Amino acid sequence: MVNTALFYWVGWMLWIISTFFMKKGRRRDFFTIWILGVIITSNTTIQIGNLVIVTSIFLLIFGSVLLLIHLERHINLIICSFTIMIGYSSILFWEKVAPVWLFWPREILIPVLLCFLTMLLIRGLDKQICVLLLGATIGECLFSLSLSSYGINGDTGELPFLANLIEAIVILLFLDIIVRRKTKKVKDYRVSIDLEVAK
Repeated sequence: MVNTALFYWVGWMLWIISTFFMKKGRRRDFFTIWILGVIITSNTTIQIGNLVIVTSIFLLIFGSVLLLIHLERHINLIICSFTIMIGYSSILFWEKVAPVWLFWPREILIPVLLCFLTMLLIRGLDKQICVLLLGATIGECLFSLSLSSYGINGDTGELPFLANLIEAIVILLFLDIIVRRKTKKVKDYRVSIDLEVAK
């Protein structure tokens, strides 16, 4: 229940930010339609064989691939996404095999680890969001496929997954704002020093 409320609340907040606070243009339209589509399709499922997949998974993969196409260094981003995929599915397997080793609640540990790994691999908010979404979404599909091969079936991309994903994005946004403010302060400080030296 908490995951559901968190996903919808933060999802609508992100949609409001993209709709009313981003500059007008294709970028704003893309993010607005994408976020709204993910929110709308978060309750609909498609069955493919033994797998039951939440429709928003397809939108997340499609949107992150579109975002990746418009960014530079595609090969590097794909490799980073693959690393995130392996890391995310490994965390889920670890949780399944030895849940006692999860020293924090799942809702905190998974987003924090995803953000930490993403920030280690790549710089730039657009690239980080693209890599995080693509890697974690494909990692969720890989985990579900692996479980279904053992006869354990569950919905792929349920609300707990979407909530973890949106938490990780919010953490990345928050850290990006902090970094930008610090770099702006450093630049202002350097400019003031240069002016004093010039005098």
